[in-house]
Amino acid sequence: MCGGKSTRFGSSGHKSGTEVQGRPLLAHVIEYWQEYADDFIFIVKHGKEELVDYIKSLPIRSEFVEPERLGGIADGLSYAEPFIDGPFIMVLGDCFCHGEFDFNRNFDYGIGVVESHPEQIKMNYSVEVGDDGLIKFVKEKPEIILNNLCGTGFYFFQKEIFDYIRKTPPSKRTGELEITDTLETLLGENIELTAVKLNGSYVNVTTPQDLDTVREALITGQDSMQDS
Repeated sequence: MCGGKSTRFGSSGHKSGTEVQGRPLLAHVIEYWQEYADDFIFIVKHGKEELVDYIKSLPIRSEFVEPERLGGIADGLSYAEPFIDGPFIMVLGDCFCHGEFDFNRNFDYGIGVVESHPEQIKMNYSVEVGDDGLIKFVKEKPEIILNNLCGTGFYFFQKEIFDYIRKTPPSKRTGELEITDTLETLLGENIELTAVKLNGSYVNVTTPQDLDTVREALITGQDSMQDS
């Protein structure tokens, strides 16, 4: 998902194309997820020319989809439906991670979660997880923090998620089709939603200062590889 306007980022360019250690942020995101997927579908809109040209230069199989308008993450995802015929991972193009996910169980639907501090959780969304590892509820940009678990911009879906998107009403908060509301629709129909824990670093890049955190994580990861 690379279609946003990046209004809070303070740059006229697309933040996914911002250079981090000599490469666009998006390059680091793609490199991580290449371990899990061979085919990539990019939802693009604002600043698409810069991103499309760069992505086409990479040794990956890619398709590009442009929504008619920006109507929320779930709405943007819906435009990829014709290209998807099985399980898939949805990744937000401005969300960086380093580390490993704990894939210790089979599941149909899951979301990445990471232990974090209250301010990061307030900027993203909170999750309540039961003892069985299943999500009980999610809350977009919560005012009250119930635990230290932050929902990430990484989602593990089946193709039937598009049916649940169609059942999801627009958000009362934004008027858009929010992915967290679609997750609530899943839970409302008693679909199991697994918390897939990330043991590592997670950065939802919102401001230029967040790029410093990405740089630190990359340096730390490189140092760990050299030590091993």
